[in-house]
Amino acid sequence: MSLELGVSLLSLAVILGGFAAVFRHRSASAMSAIRTFAVVAAGSIALLHLLPEAVDEVGWLALIAAAAGFLAPAMLERIVLGEEGAHRAPTTALAMGYAAVLAHQFGEGAAIASLARVGLLSVPVVLALAAHTVPLAMVVAIQVLEVRPGAGVKRATSVALAGIALATVVGAFATRLVDVERFEAVEPWVLATVAGLLMHALSHEVLASTPATAVVRAGEAAGGLLGLALAVVGIHEEGWVQQIPAWLRITALVVLAGLIVLRSYGPRRATPPR
Repeated sequence: MSLELGVSLLSLAVILGGFAAVFRHRSASAMSAIRTFAVVAAGSIALLHLLPEAVDEVGWLALIAAAAGFLAPAMLERIVLGEEGAHRAPTTALAMGYAAVLAHQFGEGAAIASLARVGLLSVPVVLALAAHTVPLAMVVAIQVLEVRPGAGVKRATSVALAGIALATVVGAFATRLVDVERFEAVEPWVLATVAGLLMHALSHEVLASTPATAVVRAGEAAGGLLGLALAVVGIHEEGWVQQIPAWLRITALVVLAGLIVLRSYGPRRATPPR
């Protein structure tokens, strides 16, 4: 597969994620299911893909970068926003999450460029990357639509999605200008930081909740489990994750699935107005 076709497919994944977010209001149950799918899938990608890959490359020190990515925005919200932080946190989360997704897509573009250079870029590889791109684009689009309602929201959403696609394109062709070895040296630290930033942005979504009917709760549970499954299917066969005993991995997945179901069927609290 050519690099141009690979980049085109990843850009198409960004568009699909945007469409899914825009049409999420078709029904209350579909909206909740799509939101939960996007949030869980994006969080699972951060924890099961980005962070493990970083740890494989530079060791457990990658956790420091991830912790910085998670905690720094929270400290910034408290210091800069002060008492208004609770009301403006969604906007900050949008900015941090968007920056993380841009950095992630730049890395994805660089990754497929490296594979294309050695003749290993294939349709299954690109589709696997595209499957991870869709929920990330969905999260960004959903947050833009909800944080910036009213006139101009469609334009803002289009610009945000175009930025994600552009980051992918730039990452794919930047390897021709930047020394590959230098890029690979900093990539693990970028991945770890991106994982932390994503988890911080998603924490605002996970903690918020609204009253829901049984149908909506069932949709949330199904969407969350589907998002977790999407991330699990794409876990790399190599790396330290595969060295964890099978029973422990299965237990961890059962716990995660249980938390998703508990989040869907547990007690609700009102979401502050945005």
